Amino acid sequence: MTEADGHDGFQSATTAFLDWLQSNGATVSSKIQLADLRQHHRGRGVLATEDMSEDEELFAVPRTAILTTETSSLPSGIKERFSDPWLSLITVMIHEYQQGSASAWEPYFAVLPSTFSTLMFWSERELEYLEGSAVADKIGKKSADEAFKNKVIPALRGHEETFKINDTSDEELLKLCHQMGSTIMAYAFDLEKPETEQQKPDNEEWEEDEEESDSLPKGLVPMADMLNADADKNNAKLYYEEDRVVMKSIKPIKAGEEIFNDYGPLPQADVLRRYGYTTKNYEKYDVVEISLDLIKSVAKEQQKLSEKDIADRTTYLEEQGALEDGYDIAHASNIETEQFPEDLRILLNILTASKEDFDKWKRKDKLPKPDLTSDSQSLLYTILVHRRADYYFDIAADDFPSVADDRRRDALSVVRGEKLVLQEAADAVQEQLRGTNQSSTGGKKRPMATFDEDSREVRKAAGKRAKHSEK
Repeated sequence: MTEADGHDGFQSATTAFLDWLQSNGATVSSKIQLADLRQHHRGRGVLATEDMSEDEELFAVPRTAILTTETSSLPSGIKERFSDPWLSLITVMIHEYQQGSASAWEPYFAVLPSTFSTLMFWSERELEYLEGSAVADKIGKKSADEAFKNKVIPALRGHEETFKINDTSDEELLKLCHQMGSTIMAYAFDLEKPETEQQKPDNEEWEEDEEESDSLPKGLVPMADMLNADADKNNAKLYYEEDRVVMKSIKPIKAGEEIFNDYGPLPQADVLRRYGYTTKNYEKYDVVEISLDLIKSVAKEQQKLSEKDIADRTTYLEEQGALEDGYDIAHASNIETEQFPEDLRILLNILTASKEDFDKWKRKDKLPKPDLTSDSQSLLYTILVHRRADYYFDIAADDFPSVADDRRRDALSVVRGEKLVLQEAADAVQEQLRGTNQSSTGGKKRPMATFDEDSREVRKAAGKRAKHSEK
């Protein structure tokens, strides 16, 4: 992210922001400072200037200083046009931003970024570096554009004087919508009830979503969004009280140490999509999404199932509340989730079961146990092979030091991490199959092709070509 004021005026903007913050009732501990960390490629950050103990208050911000639809000066009649919390917050942010020095929030906007490196702003060519990753389908640019063009911009045009956009083109307004939407994606908090720990929102995209309509209102919490995030170095959390939000230390902090928030267990792909960068500290949370369509396609071929067989079995699982559109494969070491989700294992057992077994489960209104059968292990391995074939870049060719383009480096980091997840998963399944093969052959090992060899054959048979060369 690039600061709006560039190199000139960076510190003066910081000082003005802190003065504004305290004039609005916030309190900031004398043991911390908002520092210039651009030399570390982190923009601003919060540092401890003295040793701090656990559970010590770092700063507190009154609810009235949180930028929300309620605290904005935008007339209520316009605010009420949107039930979606994202679109309503985008609209009030545009209003305050366009007011310039007339807005009470001007010093705050001065320290927020005006440009982003999130996937929403990548070119089609740059997005091709993410070939294979499901994150490319989660950007939501088309649906965001539609929501902005069909809902936000018409609302703005209906009150041009209020929004001060008389001389602003629709194209410029669309860019402004994306700027504010990206700010919300990176910095906004769900405004929960008092005395609950606060985490960043889990929204998939900015566009209006029926499931989002009933979600909690959103707001920008000044100072809280100045903390950088680190999964391993997290030493602070935001808590809600009746009339204010409070950032507290969750462990002792030494003088000179940076104070970090945490995004939660996000894979690198989601960190890149939401915040515009990658970091090794979130590699352990990497996952690979396996679509239901891929599972059905491979099962149909390998198990010789008809379309009706597939439909009958997946419909039954859906009726049992045990069917998903996709399943995340994770690192075996990820304590936040299982390597292979239970619902996935049940699905595979259903798809590989005999007709007699399936009919028996259906009569008894039961599901199979989640322990994978040997046929299910074999099916899972083939699914992993097909999923691996979606990716192009070889891990050995990911020579990070030679890649000067930051966005390509970030894409390679995501792709490499996801392929490692697949490799681990394939190794685990092959180990199980190897044990099964030894049992069935009197202890003799059957030769097994490597995972990469198998996936290359699938890719070759599908006629898939790389969208970019290694160079």
